[in-house]
Amino acid sequence: MRPRVVDGTAGSALAGRVRTPSGRTLAAATARRIRESRPANTRRAHESRTNLFAAWCRDHGRIATDPGTVPDWAGYLADRQHPADTIAAYVGPVAASLALSGHPLDAEDRAYVEAVIRHRSTEEATDPDRSGDALQAAECSREDLAAMLATLDRSTVVGMRDAAALCLDWYMAGRASEPAALDVLDVRPCTVPLLDAATGELLDRDGLVVTVRRSKTNPYGRTRDTVRLLAQDGDPTCPVAAWRAWTEVLDGHGVTSGPLLRRVKHGRLTTAGRPPADARRAGGIGDRTIRNLIARCARAAGLVRPLTAEERALLSTRAGDKLLAAAESDAEREALRMDLRIRRRRLRQSLPRWSGHSMRRGRLRHWQRRGVPRHVAERQARYAPGSKAIARYWDDTVAWSEHPDMPAGLRAPSPAN
Repeated sequence: MRPRVVDGTAGSALAGRVRTPSGRTLAAATARRIRESRPANTRRAHESRTNLFAAWCRDHGRIATDPGTVPDWAGYLADRQHPADTIAAYVGPVAASLALSGHPLDAEDRAYVEAVIRHRSTEEATDPDRSGDALQAAECSREDLAAMLATLDRSTVVGMRDAAALCLDWYMAGRASEPAALDVLDVRPCTVPLLDAATGELLDRDGLVVTVRRSKTNPYGRTRDTVRLLAQDGDPTCPVAAWRAWTEVLDGHGVTSGPLLRRVKHGRLTTAGRPPADARRAGGIGDRTIRNLIARCARAAGLVRPLTAEERALLSTRAGDKLLAAAESDAEREALRMDLRIRRRRLRQSLPRWSGHSMRRGRLRHWQRRGVPRHVAERQARYAPGSKAIARYWDDTVAWSEHPDMPAGLRAPSPAN
């Protein structure tokens, strides 16, 4: 539910005022700041979900603000076998928009929505084919990272940029948006004194101090997260070596500020392409580029099997649209749409999902295998203390090395580094 311009046209919104859903008016410049205060991805997702709800209301002759409408919307999604988490994610923005317009869900409707979500969750848990299981990102191990880097030509400008992106992302336990948002000045080299336990000799090793100014847990930049990365001497995945090679390219182009990871075309840095929402990020890559890079390198490294012709057809939006267009009735079309969604979900569950979170998941599991305490992993990966979100990546199964039935005289082998 968007603010509406009331004094002036949309083309001259900065000169006018806008009316909020609750009826008050604000300066257009104030409304713009309020609208842009949420991350763009979040804003687009919320608008998409409220638009879907509005379309459902129109198609079913419902009034959005009537009691019982939102629980029925949740029930509609459950009937079409959407996962419980998806239902919650779709209902949340709708409830927030209704509250903003002066029509918050009452306690009864909230209870009904929660009951629908619980019921759907129970259905998923007992589904024989496990089609309701969450789609998790594939875990990128350090060996996988090395295989992905081996597919790059690191003697070229784009190869050096992509290597720096992958290495920084993995060693930061990054979300795709975090390395993409780094500026040149956000990464500083440092020297780390280390003591050789065998000889007692004091050694110096290179490191990086990375400042993450905004993240999922710090979307407004009110704090600064600092991540320290240590050089991995002689390892092809070393983040310091990859960063140093890329900054030499930047130095050669006279770049001393602005985005760290930049667009490359024909072997040279460029600002061509779609303008970013923030003009200060011109020439920088975005999180979509990072996600596409991870998926592309995973395929090139043989970490994903090729799809069959039937599987490609199933995932094809164009083929799906043709099938739906041939349906003879709305009921048949709706049944086909649900069948396609379920079959596509089952296929995706059977395939490794190489995505932006593959690096984060792989890094956290790498730390766990090395015995890094959970609270240290939380701090390094920029989780809030005691975060429940880390449970998606952290294996809470009792380790074999700690198993209470381990026979005397035996122990589990040490985890690989």
